[in-house]
Amino acid sequence: MINPSGTNYSLVAEAKQRKEIIDKLESLYSSWGYQKIDTPVLELYDAKHPRKEQSFKLTDKDSGVLTLRSDFTPAIAKMVRAELDTNTPYRFQYSGKVWQAINPDISRTREFTQIGLELINISNARADAELINLAKESVRIIGLKPKIEIGNPGFVRALFSLAKIPATITSKLAKAIDRKDYAGIQILIEPLNLTKDLHQALIKLVDLYGNRDILKQAHKIAPWPETKIELDRLDEVLEEFSDSGDFLVDLGIARRLSYYTSMTFRAYTYDFGSPLLGGGRYDGALLPYSAGFSIGLERLLAALPKTKISNKSFVLSLDDKRAEKFRAAGYVVERSLSNNIDSARKTAKSKGIPYLLTLDGLEPILNNPCLETLESILNEN
Repeated sequence: MINPSGTNYSLVAEAKQRKEIIDKLESLYSSWGYQKIDTPVLELYDAKHPRKEQSFKLTDKDSGVLTLRSDFTPAIAKMVRAELDTNTPYRFQYSGKVWQAINPDISRTREFTQIGLELINISNARADAELINLAKESVRIIGLKPKIEIGNPGFVRALFSLAKIPATITSKLAKAIDRKDYAGIQILIEPLNLTKDLHQALIKLVDLYGNRDILKQAHKIAPWPETKIELDRLDEVLEEFSDSGDFLVDLGIARRLSYYTSMTFRAYTYDFGSPLLGGGRYDGALLPYSAGFSIGLERLLAALPKTKISNKSFVLSLDDKRAEKFRAAGYVVERSLSNNIDSARKTAKSKGIPYLLTLDGLEPILNNPCLETLESILNEN
């Protein structure tokens, strides 16, 4: 083993692809007014951090217990509270490495790159719709076809409150609902002696999945004022879109029930089972009003076809001065590490470099139709 499990090297082709994806996403987000920020990799240990159990901990003589950054969102929330006006809306984007201690039964990734957005100090349907739209465009801009799954954990939470679900089973029941485990839900709620309508509403959560019309069905299954508020909020978000063809409504989304307060979403692509990104609204969890989403770059790479290196050297050069003319014209020119022409020829041929630039001029190594173009660049003053 040459590096810790759950970490990986990025060789040339993958490193290039990673940079291209990040550049595309950052350009998209900038065009919508999201400004780039960064946070320290080292953080003070916080017992209230939502990912404290997954944090890598370190000790320091001056600062006590430190952790490696495990999630950008809590760090950004801390920055806003300390440095910025909490009444002014902000649009932020970020990208960088995060580290999370693994659970061997769930994940084998310790280090990954997180890219995402935060829309802070505003809470309304228009803001939620903006993030959902950017999630969709994030998938589209890297060459995949998006499918967005939208839910509202507030609806599930309202049902739990009406049914007076004991705190001892809340987490288990939420997980069963989120993975659509009909039998597991039955086992958990059977001993509670719920009224028939609440029992049926909890059981039917797993079936409330489809297009926007599923909200009408949900109103019939859960007709209480508390659930109506949550359904209306989600309907208000969907009303922002003229075309909802890329969206699926899933009212059984119950992940991180204590964190996400209303709208939540996940983006998928076809023929790839795992979500490419996820996010939602978490008002009050870290800031009074905040929403966002994050993308795992490694997950995107797994969904995309493998790429080959496309920026191979076009010229191998023994002439440093004239090589700059080709670089200025946009060609990749590699400097020969040997002054011997025969050795340089062998290197160019073995690496598939079409031309060798010597002190006497250009020498074709492979058949390539660009000789006249290159010679005209060489002869420019």
